[in-house]
Amino acid sequence: MITNEFIAKIEGHGSLKVDWDNNKVKLHVHEGERLFEGILMGRTAEEAHWITPRICGVCPIAHNLASLAAVENALGIKINETAKLLRDLMKSGQMIQSHVLHLFFLALPDYIGLDRGTELVKKDKKSFAKTLALKEMADEIAYVSAGRNVHPTTTTIGGFHKIPAKKDLEKLLKKIKETEKDAEWCREFFSGLNYPELKVDLELLVQKDGKIVSNKGTSVAIEEYKQNLEEELRDYSTAKFGKFQGREIMVGALARLALKKNKNYKLNFSNPFHNNLAQAVEIFEFTKEAEGIIEKLLKMEMDATIAKSSENATLKGIGAVEAPRGGLYHEIHLDQNNFITYANIITPTVQNLTSIEKSAQALLEQFKEKSIKEKEKLLNMLVRAYDPCITCSVH
Repeated sequence: MITNEFIAKIEGHGSLKVDWDNNKVKLHVHEGERLFEGILMGRTAEEAHWITPRICGVCPIAHNLASLAAVENALGIKINETAKLLRDLMKSGQMIQSHVLHLFFLALPDYIGLDRGTELVKKDKKSFAKTLALKEMADEIAYVSAGRNVHPTTTTIGGFHKIPAKKDLEKLLKKIKETEKDAEWCREFFSGLNYPELKVDLELLVQKDGKIVSNKGTSVAIEEYKQNLEEELRDYSTAKFGKFQGREIMVGALARLALKKNKNYKLNFSNPFHNNLAQAVEIFEFTKEAEGIIEKLLKMEMDATIAKSSENATLKGIGAVEAPRGGLYHEIHLDQNNFITYANIITPTVQNLTSIEKSAQALLEQFKEKSIKEKEKLLNMLVRAYDPCITCSVH
């Protein structure tokens, strides 16, 4: 008997093909290839950070920032402190936006017996109101820092077309402080859920201090990402499957907290289901981070100067950003007229696909006593716990 049904409540189209007779599982990605790297070829450097956010409507800010960083690296541009802080603020808002959408509208129904996240308004109006407050707060961070809540408009190579007025930052800070209690509630709420007890030997990977760092002790320079992050073609998937030095890896919230040595909320770094809890913890942490960034900006004389290219530019650059789902890599090469001659993008979900398969196989082996129907439900929950973005994986 073989099951091959689409997985509901994930971004994009994928399915787990389970051979129950042989207890084997494969993750099939069905989304059509979108060829964004090819679209970038021949475009100007200025177009990259406008085009790549269209890869994803859930995390466009991450793609915007990665493309900007890649082009600035290629042109030898060093942005000033104001631009750096505003981009960090954008990223904080992006993290909260994405985590809230995933946790409450895709993952939570599995744990509280709902079919879809919007049913929460009937089951628990107060919790639904808190959820909306968190989403509105994150959207406001994006509006103020990035120009709108999807597909940023204020950023440019070397800085920002427009920086926010201090009065707008003051209003935003007030809103964040008012919503902080909801972020704390979210963290406590998800720490109280019952997660399936799955044990997997996970290799967790993060970008940290200019390096790619593994919880297994390995560390390489981000400039060497392509030599260490290999992408495999598989005949049953339109997405590539990523490995780190030939090994399956998991990236994202659970990995980031593991490398922070975070001991709070009984996070189990061998249980991929705990990625949901890790995202809830991060919602609170990025809320606090956004507060701190705004307080710094309000105390300083903000500088709207746009940094210029260096005479010693190599015309080859890498932009690495920790996106909501994990490490994102953009590489861009330019010619002397700043036209793009090479583009490479590795998304977090590409890296997670191999780990999803590994964890799904472990689940089949560790839950043999469960019925097929129960195992099917757990497998779907497991895929959702990874928060995959299938359309990003087939960029």
